[in-house]
Amino acid sequence: MQNKSKVQLLQLNNNYGNQYYLPYTIGCLQAYVHKHENIRNNFDFLPFLYKRERVETVVAKMGHVDVFGVSSYVWNWRLSLEIAKELRRRNPNVLIIFGGPHVPDIDPEFFKKFPFIDIAVHGEGELAFLNILETYLRKESFHSIPNTSYFNRITGEVHHNSKGPRFNEIDLFPSPYLEGAFKPLMESVKNVEWMAMWETNRGCPFACSFCDWGSAIASKVNDFDIERLKKEINWFSKNKIGFILGADANFGIRKRDLDIAHSLAHAKNANGYPNNFYVSHTK
Repeated sequence: MQNKSKVQLLQLNNNYGNQYYLPYTIGCLQAYVHKHENIRNNFDFLPFLYKRERVETVVAKMGHVDVFGVSSYVWNWRLSLEIAKELRRRNPNVLIIFGGPHVPDIDPEFFKKFPFIDIAVHGEGELAFLNILETYLRKESFHSIPNTSYFNRITGEVHHNSKGPRFNEIDLFPSPYLEGAFKPLMESVKNVEWMAMWETNRGCPFACSFCDWGSAIASKVNDFDIERLKKEINWFSKNKIGFILGADANFGIRKRDLDIAHSLAHAKNANGYPNNFYVSHTK
């Protein structure tokens, strides 16, 4: 039997007592690439890492991995960097990928500051992540993948690639909740109250000077299908997700958002969950 390459994804979030966020972003990445047979046949995805722990503890949990992907935000940036740095020390040949909102689009010094990183992903990650894994399988260079920057640690060359157009058919990105991406995690970790991040759309038409959100993605708002959203609400309710963090830039910008709020309330009345839905309101 062919040995599969091991992939470890990391998204460290804050916790509040025994309340933890399900690692939504890396769940999206895994759910999307798992749609592709060549990825399922050639990669073994290890259990998500989501908990803030000592660097040595996190790295020890991974063991030997071939690909390490990080979803980085302002609240996990420094710790994620230290984990990646220590992983590189222990495993010199691992492919280390950083994506997420805290990865700068333009920073000529990025790989000088963080030479243990191989690839930086800019913007939405699903297509880029798939492209990276397929390139890895072909044993080709990563120097020309759109929406990425690549540091060749052998030659010292840095390749900054152009941004491709935003992908508007976002319903082709499967729901990590409905696809069961978090089922192994939720079954193996006990005595935790899980919280969820949730998108009903992607995009922001504004470019407010006080906000980094619109400056990063100022563009058309693309909606996820309403039937998918209703199924996700049902999933939240049945799985006793008490707190949902709305990840839309402008909840309320669509008329249908009132229907979504009503659906959440109906689920609460029927099953007792969810209890809270926190949103960023439209500008």
